[in-house]
Amino acid sequence: MNLSEPSGRAPSRRSFLWGAASLLALAGCADVAYQPPEAAVADRFDGAAPARTGETRDWWLAFRDDELNRLIAAGQARNLSVQQALAAIEEARAAADATGAADLPQVSGSAAATRGDTQGTGTRTTTSAGLGVSWLLDIFGANRNSRKAAAARLDAAYLSADVARLMMESAIAQAYVALRYHQESIALTKRSIESRKRSLDLTKAQVEAGDASRLDQIQAEQLVAEGEAQLPAFETGFDQALAQLATLTAERSATLRPRLQRGAAQPKPRFKASVGVPAQVIAARPDVRMAERAYAAAAFDVGVAKAAFYPSVSLSGSITPTDIRHAGSISYWAVGPQIDLPIFTGGANRANLKGAEARAVQAKLAWEAAVLAAIEEIESGLAAYNRDGRAIAAQSRLVSTSAEAVDLSRTNFSYGEGSFMSVLDAERSYLSAQEGLAAAERQRASDFITLSVAAAGGTR
Repeated sequence: MNLSEPSGRAPSRRSFLWGAASLLALAGCADVAYQPPEAAVADRFDGAAPARTGETRDWWLAFRDDELNRLIAAGQARNLSVQQALAAIEEARAAADATGAADLPQVSGSAAATRGDTQGTGTRTTTSAGLGVSWLLDIFGANRNSRKAAAARLDAAYLSADVARLMMESAIAQAYVALRYHQESIALTKRSIESRKRSLDLTKAQVEAGDASRLDQIQAEQLVAEGEAQLPAFETGFDQALAQLATLTAERSATLRPRLQRGAAQPKPRFKASVGVPAQVIAARPDVRMAERAYAAAAFDVGVAKAAFYPSVSLSGSITPTDIRHAGSISYWAVGPQIDLPIFTGGANRANLKGAEARAVQAKLAWEAAVLAAIEEIESGLAAYNRDGRAIAAQSRLVSTSAEAVDLSRTNFSYGEGSFMSVLDAERSYLSAQEGLAAAERQRASDFITLSVAAAGGTR
């Protein structure tokens, strides 16, 4: 017997070592070697000026407008969409912490007290307490991949907050540009109405003198009414932009109105259309980075699904001392490993893996789509912004010539050398040219905002 015992134990030891080696060999099978994808982009955006360094992310400073700066600062502090995104970060952080806790030993305790009589032996009080410890060994990377996926989702939550912040800044700037445009249009229309009223007074005097007809007077009155009819639409536009700013800054419209009604020039950007090196700009966009982090999380989820095909190994132990009054005490303890084998799951593991792989493919495609959308937005923004200057220059010339036409037509009519119809046409053309210039200035500011957001705030 003594000679046979070693030979009986040796195969068992060899089997154990072979099994352990096999587990270690399989341990890397579920790991995911994730590499962030790289965007294949040109060396320079179409229509961009030479790239500059030292780019600012506070792109709205290009307008040099203190009121706009104050509004954006208020939005950064109080905007509810941004606050929601920040709260989502805390949720993602809690999920990451919970995932990391799975790698640590789990300790539980228990206590009990009973009093009773067994087969007439007398009443006894029994007390017991227990302590249990379990530790799941992450041999096949299920927890490791879950932890990496949770970290990627936490990164995505931070980037989602960046996206929310950028969208908020853009919305405030666009609403402010719209407000100043409507304010300028109100002022232009009121000045035009006053000018038309002077023309009406002149016409009335000429009708009384017999130098103009009743039709001329009616046409002058129509021109005044036409201007007065245009005014409410601009006033409504101002109020709507004001209400939007109040929502975006979590402020009351009544608080903002006195400040914004004081009036100011339309915002004009002072930066050129230089958006930097494409690869750097695309990499800086928070929505593209968020899509990459979502792809990373989906890739690590594939590792979690793969790990479900392999055994799970855990170590556990417990001790339970029990005291029976008048009968002494006993203690029970146990310690040892446990292996759970996924022998048959009805195809659930394979289906879960296919689903995880499909989600990873979708996430990769979503990242590629985000890159293409970013390039499109930047190049479209450049095309628009680069042409805005020409439109403003042409519109400025039109305003100048229209103003001269008004003066000449009035002079000619006052001397009886022209028809009043020419005065009416000149008045209409002049107001239209002024409104066109205001609209062109608004468009340039709006295009600058759009381009700045598309370039993740890197416009110079």
